Amino acid sequence: MTRARLWSVITALIGASLFTVTVAWFGWAGVVRALSAVQASDFVAYLGVQAVIVAGLAIAWRLVLRSRRGGRFFLLYWGRLVRDAAGEFLPFSHVGGFILGGRAIALGGVAFADAAASTLADVTVEFLSELVFISVGLVLLATLVPDNRLIMPVALGLAVAVLGGLGFLFAQKGGSRIFRALALRIAGRSGDQVAMRADHLQAALDAIYARPGRLAGAGAMHLLCWFGTGCASFVAFRAFGTPISIWQAVAIEALLHAILAAGFFVPGRIGVQEAAYALLGTAFGLPPDIALSVSLLRRARDLIVAVPVLLIWQGIEARRLQPLAGEAR
Repeated sequence: MTRARLWSVITALIGASLFTVTVAWFGWAGVVRALSAVQASDFVAYLGVQAVIVAGLAIAWRLVLRSRRGGRFFLLYWGRLVRDAAGEFLPFSHVGGFILGGRAIALGGVAFADAAASTLADVTVEFLSELVFISVGLVLLATLVPDNRLIMPVALGLAVAVLGGLGFLFAQKGGSRIFRALALRIAGRSGDQVAMRADHLQAALDAIYARPGRLAGAGAMHLLCWFGTGCASFVAFRAFGTPISIWQAVAIEALLHAILAAGFFVPGRIGVQEAAYALLGTAFGLPPDIALSVSLLRRARDLIVAVPVLLIWQGIEARRLQPLAGEAR
């Protein structure tokens, strides 16, 4: 077992333990009772909000991708579904989701260099807009719960994340080896790596960053989608009959992502998400069993979307490999 796989197993076990302890601490009975009270119509509405958010994310990716490069909206919608499903449910970090999402649009007709470069740029813009969203959440926390102890840790973490985001942005200007390796993974082992020379990748990245207007538009769309996640959180809490304002829901969602970012190394952030929901729910005076129920509802939503997406993706990859296997024989 490689070190990476061993680390993945260890962190998954830690996350599973944290999940079990968190739910057991606040009580399984209350969580089960709350989940059983959710109406099917409320859950469908929750799924609908997520579908709209993914559409916005696909539009943001399309703005980043260079024009006339085959980036049809529905292809990018599909690529975004693959990216999120793989990043959340396959046993590796979110980087794996970036690779598979980029590969999904490349297999749909986008040049590999453009697929890789647009993925890198889109991830960067999304991360920077996430920092803005977290900043809004921090302001809301300081306004709604001014004496909360989370304010200072989140502010310090945000400052570090801003520096990291800027470093990630500037590193792309030189096409570092990390980004070249990511691009080669998107191309795969089928011979397409020939088309993924470093100069092609850097040219595609330079073309993207030469159009700041489109990047700004993508950033605005990503920020709108981040606020959309706050609306989804509002719908979820309301499904449990919890009296919560839209601004409380936005603050909880923003601070949730700040905590999840710190636990990125745990596959699926299992346990981390549940503990974060319980902590933030308590901070805003919400019952912890309801906050935990929202976390499980979120996982149910993601699972319903991710399973068919990953099965379809596996079928596409299998069909692509069949001719190559025949040639090898």
